[in-house]
Amino acid sequence: MRKDYFWKIARAALLALLVAAMAACGRDEIKRGTTEVASVPAQYDLVVRADKDGQFDLEGATLTPEDLRSHIRYRDEPGHQPVKTLLLERGEKEKITNTHVAALASIARDLKIVAYVKDNDGHLKIIQIVE
Repeated sequence: MRKDYFWKIARAALLALLVAAMAACGRDEIKRGTTEVASVPAQYDLVVRADKDGQFDLEGATLTPEDLRSHIRYRDEPGHQPVKTLLLERGEKEKITNTHVAALASIARDLKIVAYVKDNDGHLKIIQIVE
């Protein structure tokens, strides 16, 4: 019985080390999926800010990625201003995370828009869509 207990502790410790190593490797993930922008647009059709738990702040309203996608689809309907360029900025209390960038990349790919990120260092980058 002692052997089983030892192996359970060893597996738990190994799992904890693996999770810690993966977390340390993912810190620069934002930089890998984006590139510096050569020409900056004069204005953006939609500007959102990073909010807690991978959500977005749009003019004071907290939106999930699916809500943001629906809002962009709504604006693409006749009689509204379509979204062709979107900018993600750092929120007042929240930094841009990999979750924000991944959600925005998915939205940009599916809805055929150009997405920009003003990263936590203040550099403007474009999200690369690889298909």
